[in-house]
Amino acid sequence: VSLSVSVSPCTRQVPADEVCGCPLVKDVFEPTGEFCRVSKRKCNKHYCWEKLRRAEVDLERVRVWYKLDELFEQERNLRTAMTNRAGLLALMLHQTIQHDPITTDLRSAKDR
Repeated sequence: VSLSVSVSPCTRQVPADEVCGCPLVKDVFEPTGEFCRVSKRKCNKHYCWEKLRRAEVDLERVRVWYKLDELFEQERNLRTAMTNRAGLLALMLHQTIQHDPITTDLRSAKDR
């Protein structure tokens, strides 16, 4: 019985002298500053770690874009509020109701 291993043409051939290079961590999330020095061909512990790292970076970019979009929306709302706050149109549209038809002075008694 002969066993043959076929490699698909789309699979990248890893050079024999290339090391894994995966950043090592301690306590799951704390980087140590060291990297895996095992040959990439022999390292089964960090298989395709580069794809996962690229996915993490892309996810972080999406989070930053989402936060930036929220900040732009807040800035737009603040600018709109500031523009409308002291506008002439708001003063012209403001109505004061005179409850006492005899008095023409709209100031309160203590303001006079």
